[in-house]
Amino acid sequence: MKKLKKFDLLQVKEKLKMQESISDLNAVEADSQKCQLIQNELEQLLDEYNSKVEEIAVNSFISDRHLMHKMLDQKEVMLNRLEFLENEKQAIIRQVANSKVKSDIYQRKQTELKREIKSELLKKNEDSSAKLKPNR
Repeated sequence: MKKLKKFDLLQVKEKLKMQESISDLNAVEADSQKCQLIQNELEQLLDEYNSKVEEIAVNSFISDRHLMHKMLDQKEVMLNRLEFLENEKQAIIRQVANSKVKSDIYQRKQTELKREIKSELLKKNEDSSAKLKPNR
């Protein structure tokens, strides 16, 4: 019976780990969507800037170029962040899969153990009933 309780607790532990991992995955996915939105907006701003053709003063041109370079740097940072988040998602998905496999193994072992205990009890009952029956 202690083994059954142990497998039950291990299953609960794996379910909690899986829920935590899924929660982390949802957070990473939300962060990834925010980064993707920011990257798209930066791309749109850069496209607008590049399509703008007009005469401007030298100082304005320099400050615009400086701003454009900062946006390009930020775009690169967002791309790196998105790549990192994608790697995190893959790691969490693997972790969830491992938890699922462990949970299935614990379930199978628990079922086998229940079957063994049942057969032992049945055998004990048969033995005790055979001892109680009088010989004719």
